[in-house]
Amino acid sequence: MREKNAPDTIKNSVLKSVRPRGFVDKTASVERLETWLVQTAFNLYESFGFEPLQTPTLEYAHLIGQFLPDDDRPNQGVFSVRDDEDWLSLRYDLTAPLARFVAENYETIPKPFRRYQAGRVFRNEKPGPGRFREFTQCDADSVGAGGAAADAEM
Repeated sequence: MREKNAPDTIKNSVLKSVRPRGFVDKTASVERLETWLVQTAFNLYESFGFEPLQTPTLEYAHLIGQFLPDDDRPNQGVFSVRDDEDWLSLRYDLTAPLARFVAENYETIPKPFRRYQAGRVFRNEKPGPGRFREFTQCDADSVGAGGAAADAEM
């Protein structure tokens, strides 16, 4: 129940729609171009025997933190939420989820394991020109093959 003399905040205020800093709206033409670029990369990866892999957008924060570039601020570069006793973080890149997947499935995946993936990644960093907090990363990796030949293949 509203106080008798309280201002009518709904009537007296104007809601201002503002996009969060570091995030972008993608128009149809930009979205179509990005989709085409990613699909072109996927077709190339497939032609070299790479397989698709899709990993979750959320990972346990302590696993992602190992891959953050800023050692003196662990888990500061990610967006995190509490899940019971654990912290979950939006993925910072596609490497940490790949490392987790390989560790969980090492005995059953073929070696070398060649995978490609594209997906949204999130960085809780100061945005600026050309620096976004959300963007699409396209990635290909080969795991389990050593030597210069594996590097040259990439």
